[in-house]
Amino acid sequence: MLTDKYAYSSSLSRVSPEAKMLFSLVPLAICLLFNSIALSLVTIVIMAVATVKFGKMSLPTYMGFIMVPLGFMVIGTLTILINRFEPGHALLMGLQVGQYAYGIDEGSLNLSLKLVLRALGAVSCMYFLSLNTPLSDLFQVLGRTKLPQIIVTLMELIYRYIFVLLEEVERMIIAKDSRLGNIDFKTSMSSLGEIISMLFIRAYQRSERIYAGLESRGYNGQFKTINEEYTYSKNMYIASVAVIILLLSAGMTERFFYI
Repeated sequence: MLTDKYAYSSSLSRVSPEAKMLFSLVPLAICLLFNSIALSLVTIVIMAVATVKFGKMSLPTYMGFIMVPLGFMVIGTLTILINRFEPGHALLMGLQVGQYAYGIDEGSLNLSLKLVLRALGAVSCMYFLSLNTPLSDLFQVLGRTKLPQIIVTLMELIYRYIFVLLEEVERMIIAKDSRLGNIDFKTSMSSLGEIISMLFIRAYQRSERIYAGLESRGYNGQFKTINEEYTYSKNMYIASVAVIILLLSAGMTERFFYI
């Protein structure tokens, strides 16, 4: 998957995943608990700097990842941003249509900003974790927790079968192109229908062969793997504590002045 490609090439990939989870998940929880514009902005900036500067990801690539959820957030927030008001209501922007005024007032703008920035702050935290930590490392961490082993195993199998599905799609597209399956629009639509109808059948058959291979190698419901050796990063833990204090300070300061 695309995020895994960047995770393995990240400069932080060999840093202890526990430290990266602390750095991202605690700020994520704080960002969701505090309905604060300042705190959300600080979270977004910190996670962006950490991913681009320390993870060595290019800024245009990171912005490309951010723009995907941002587009959905903006579209989903339009219904909150634009409301119907009684005539004479103080609007920042709007117009009169019949008996009512439609537009944006201070309250709807503030609520929309809080919602978008809060969601974007949470997404930034998850991006830092996913773009700097391979999923196999996260599975090892989860396996050492009190989470039931069957859940971790299911997560690993689902993750593996995503690639099985993608590989089958790629093979079928190559086969379609080699037979001029997209020579015109009608043929392309017909080929697409055939791919969709056959995809899950072939993916299921492939997964059955993979599972049979696992059983032949002694699979008994758990994956036994050698634990990776990671770099213990004292600086990452220190940075995590500093970020948590900074976020709490930003949230409490805004709340104090807002009240």
